[in-house]
Amino acid sequence: MSKQDIHTPERWAEILKKQADFTKKYRHNLYEKVDIKSKKAILDIGCGTGAVTEDIASLTDGYITGIDFDDKKLEYAKPLVSESIRILQADVLQLPFKDLTFDLVVFNIVLTHINQQQKAVNEMVRVTCENGIVLATMEPDYAGILNYPESKASPVFRKDFEEIGVEMQTGRKLKYFFRKAGLETEIGLYTDYFEAAKEDSEKKVEEFLKHFGRSEEVLAKHGWTGEQIEEYKQEQLELIKNDLAFSFCPCFYAIGKKSVS
Repeated sequence: MSKQDIHTPERWAEILKKQADFTKKYRHNLYEKVDIKSKKAILDIGCGTGAVTEDIASLTDGYITGIDFDDKKLEYAKPLVSESIRILQADVLQLPFKDLTFDLVVFNIVLTHINQQQKAVNEMVRVTCENGIVLATMEPDYAGILNYPESKASPVFRKDFEEIGVEMQTGRKLKYFFRKAGLETEIGLYTDYFEAAKEDSEKKVEEFLKHFGRSEEVLAKHGWTGEQIEEYKQEQLELIKNDLAFSFCPCFYAIGKKSVS
């Protein structure tokens, strides 16, 4: 199901926790929109280390099943197991559940890491009850990233995503996948980025430096010299300090309702 992994499980635990915290308000609005409190059987696709699964559990008395293909990430989710939460290793392309099992199937930044995207959505729909919901809270569209000023590193990062098998146009395809699977579909765009953009420059600099190690690895892998990498780093720091940098990745949500057949 998943593509080549570029991070250790420990790094994934850190990334997914931060991601869950950063998108909490946005996701909670979507959970409220689909009336998550009333859902009795919930499937969390691509639960990873369980950061979002734990968040979902705080909003409902329903029974939650979290699945992921990566057993190493699931080691971090196992402490969540309880009477109301179970964690399983499973492939979204072959879900080990009967038809019409869940009244809510939810996933967050999952399809972008899957080759057979329509098949994955079809499987989700298969295990969703009639009048149930399939909810994609966030799927990025990396091919639509907007940067200004555009740096020489931007096409390198895009190329690296493509080489490791990331589906670059996933976000814009969500409505198509959902409708083809027979769902009545509403789509929308994640815009909380613009709130985060108001953060002070010092915090932005801190975040940039914290994650620059990964950028350095990618640039070096693609032939950049240490001098070129350092020049890029200083250019970006100068832009960030002066609040001149703009970068936006379109991320979409989709709410799909399964009609009575």
